[in-house]
Amino acid sequence: MLNFIVDMVFDVGYVGFFAYMIVVGTFIPLPTQLILIPAGYLASQGRIDFAMVVLVTAMGTTTGALINYHLAGYLSHHWIAPHRIEKLKKFFQRYGKLSVFLAPLTFGLGQYISIPAGIAKMELKWFIPIIFFSNALWNVGMLMLGYMFGANASEEATYLVIGGVVVVVVVISILVYRAYNRA
Repeated sequence: MLNFIVDMVFDVGYVGFFAYMIVVGTFIPLPTQLILIPAGYLASQGRIDFAMVVLVTAMGTTTGALINYHLAGYLSHHWIAPHRIEKLKKFFQRYGKLSVFLAPLTFGLGQYISIPAGIAKMELKWFIPIIFFSNALWNVGMLMLGYMFGANASEEATYLVIGGVVVVVVVISILVYRAYNRA
C-alpha cells in the first residue's frame, strides 16, 4: 500500500502538489500528510527536490487561503451583522498576525484562518507573507517526517501533530479569552 501511495505522489509531480495544496488551502479539509510525507520520503531518495516541494506546496496553500480570504470578505457583508465584523476587526488588529501565523501550524485549523482574516480585511501585505511562511514551516515539518522516518513516518506524525495542536489551541484560546473579556 505504501509503495502505491509513494508512486502516486511521484507521478503527480510539482503541478499535482500545487493543485492538491490549493484545495488544502481552502475550506475543504484534505490532509497535507497524505502527499507531503511520501514526498519527503521521495526527496530522501533523491527522486524529487525537497526545496522545490516546499516552495510549490506553500504557494498552493497560500493560493487556497487567498481564495478563502476573498470569498469570505465578499460574502461576509451579506450574512454577518456589522457589529460582529467590527469585533472581528478589533481582534485582528491585535492578534491577527499571530493568529494567521499559528493557525497553519495546527492540524485542522490552517485552512480556516483565512476566513476571519478575509472578513476582518486583514492587510494583504501582512496576510500573504505570514500565511506563506507559516504554511512553508508546516510543509517542511511534514516533509521532514517522510525524509527522516520513511515508511514509519505516519506513526511519528500522529504524536507530533497532537502535541502541536494542544500547544496552539491553548495559546489561541488564551488570546481569544483575553480579547473578548476586554471587549
